[in-house]
Amino acid sequence: MKDRVFFDSNIIIYLFDKSEKDKHELVKYLFYKNLQENISYISTQVINEFIVIASQKIKSPLSLEEIKKRIDFLNTVLNINIIGLNTCYKAVDLRLRHKYSYWDSLIIASALENDCSILYTEDLQHEQVIEGKLKIINPFEKQG
Repeated sequence: MKDRVFFDSNIIIYLFDKSEKDKHELVKYLFYKNLQENISYISTQVINEFIVIASQKIKSPLSLEEIKKRIDFLNTVLNINIIGLNTCYKAVDLRLRHKYSYWDSLIIASALENDCSILYTEDLQHEQVIEGKLKIINPFEKQG
């Protein structure tokens, strides 16, 4: 049975931003490997964060036309969770319980809502398990 995995915004940024070559290459490998082996998700939050970061905050910002092409690609190969009110409520509960920022809690809530077992991110505690089912994996963490 295929796992369900969720990619945080920073992972999607590294997929397209080549300025940090090592991270870009690792994420590219991870991304395509998961497309073949698992069911992969992002949320509308990830798309919105990608638009802002890719157009304004990376070393070589992308044009809005290029960003639209990347979004079309993501829409073709990933499942996209549309954030609704229930996801927001879940994020508030996670924030209260785990003391994460609301935005990190919203990512976690989206992953849980889609029954994901893995959340790829560099923002949260590596190998932490949320609600007994969602494991946080930082792909850049040195494996001992």
